[in-house]
Amino acid sequence: QGFDVIVNAAAYTAVDKAEAEQDQAKSTNGYLAGFLAEAAKSTGARFIQISTDYVFDGLSKTPYQVTDPINPQSAYGKSKALGEQLVEKSGADYSILRTAWLYGAGGRCFPKIMADLIEKNGSVRVVADQFGQPTWTRDLADQVIQVASLSSMPRIVHAVSSGVASWADFAREVAISMGLDSSVVEEIATTEYPTAAKRPAWSVLDNSSDELTIIGDWRERWRAASSNVLYAR
Repeated sequence: QGFDVIVNAAAYTAVDKAEAEQDQAKSTNGYLAGFLAEAAKSTGARFIQISTDYVFDGLSKTPYQVTDPINPQSAYGKSKALGEQLVEKSGADYSILRTAWLYGAGGRCFPKIMADLIEKNGSVRVVADQFGQPTWTRDLADQVIQVASLSSMPRIVHAVSSGVASWADFAREVAISMGLDSSVVEEIATTEYPTAAKRPAWSVLDNSSDELTIIGDWRERWRAASSNVLYAR
């Protein structure tokens, strides 16, 4: 009692490790989300679930719409898809916010790792054939607040930055923010950097909305965030 909105930001996010720890991933990303949504239903609170681009197969060539069918290809993606399905079945007044390529001042994230590698080695090799939308955690938090403040919450929101980037594009922007030339980033193919979990090659989500102020271009948002994020290393 005494609260209006429950936001589930808890997640098992070790994407590669999830291939060997599927039960743990399902418990946190799937069943827990369902239990929390049911609790929200029983108390009359709204429920916001944070989900992921990994619920899609990455085979599209155009941005995924909120209405597109999901088809996860990894254990992590399947566990998050299960969470979406259980939230939908809970009977709660819910909204699912799919986000992607998150970075922020707290915890490890791609730009911090890139900056560390560049400082250590003088250059870095980065995958250039996977595409998505780098998204600042502060911008995601703003989307959560916007959704919770609406008189009627949308069922699914694509809470990602605007535009399209490859991981190499993002790494180049990190290098530039460090005062370096972008040539310190060497492009490689996904086949040159094998991982346990299959990554979506195309993770671009359509973030258009009639109700929300969408997140701006990923480059502009990174430049606004960069000093905050890199200082926190």
